Amino acid sequence: MQTLLAVLACLVFCSCAVVLVIRSAIRRARRRLLRLRDRAQLVARAHGVGPDAELARLRRDLERSLSGARHALAAAQAVHAPVGDVPSLLARLELAARSVDGELRMLESQPDRSRVPAALDGPRSRVVVITTSAAQLVDGLLHATGHDTAELSLLQTACAIEADALRSLGEPGRRGRATPAQADPTASAG
Repeated sequence: MQTLLAVLACLVFCSCAVVLVIRSAIRRARRRLLRLRDRAQLVARAHGVGPDAELARLRRDLERSLSGARHALAAAQAVHAPVGDVPSLLARLELAARSVDGELRMLESQPDRSRVPAALDGPRSRVVVITTSAAQLVDGLLHATGHDTAELSLLQTACAIEADALRSLGEPGRRGRATPAQADPTASAG
């Protein structure tokens, strides 16, 4: 009886765990699809004219610049380049961008469309500050990634020396390496 209860408890626990895993996977997929849909709508609206299109362009530019900075940071970390304080600065930029994006979304929902152009000046300037800051971080990461130019120069010199040595083996006077008998003339006399 106890083993039956233990097996039953184990089955209940496993089924609950499976249900939780499936729920989290569905939530993740739903969030990903919503983000993809929102991004597609944003890109489509950005190609229009007027304040709504400008709001969409500002939001798109904000997202693109931070995404580029995130990718640059990941690439720099993948090649073990020095990143300094970039991760914390990027996190702070993302917080500021989230705030500005929220402000832009509120402007998108403004019922009086005539007020939107006048209210765009502040968020527009903050978007410019965030995008230029993200671009500066990417430029800094790119510059720091090229820090091993001296080592690369030494490697290039070593490769050139090796290539010259290999070419000298194929010169007309030499047909490959000398065998031990050819190298020592006294060895063939014996």
